[in-house]
Amino acid sequence: MSIADGDFNQMNALSDIHAAHHFASAIEDAEAKRLGVRISEARVSVARRLRTSPGTLENIRRLRAKIIPNWLMARIKAEFVSILQAEIARLEHEIAVCKQVGMHHSDDALCAAETQMAAAKEVLRTAR
Repeated sequence: MSIADGDFNQMNALSDIHAAHHFASAIEDAEAKRLGVRISEARVSVARRLRTSPGTLENIRRLRAKIIPNWLMARIKAEFVSILQAEIARLEHEIAVCKQVGMHHSDDALCAAETQMAAAKEVLRTAR
């Protein structure tokens, strides 16, 4: 085992921490927005769904975590994918309603929804 192998493992762990930070922050933000509460309050329900403590999520959000266990990373990714899929479904519904009421494809609301849906699908593709 060389030093280069050790550096690679550290870089992989570091990228996991940053990925978990990104995903967990997005999950908490979406939950807070959905419930209309502060992030610290939303963190409790997110932690319950992920089967971890709110303190662990706070450490991940503040980039104080040293490692992210595989089981937790898998749950965070699964929850992130679930939130993205719900957002895509919401946007598809919004687009369908806009088309039913006769909005033209160049209307701002319809263009914005289609753009957001395309972005969410791209993020979903890269998250998997």
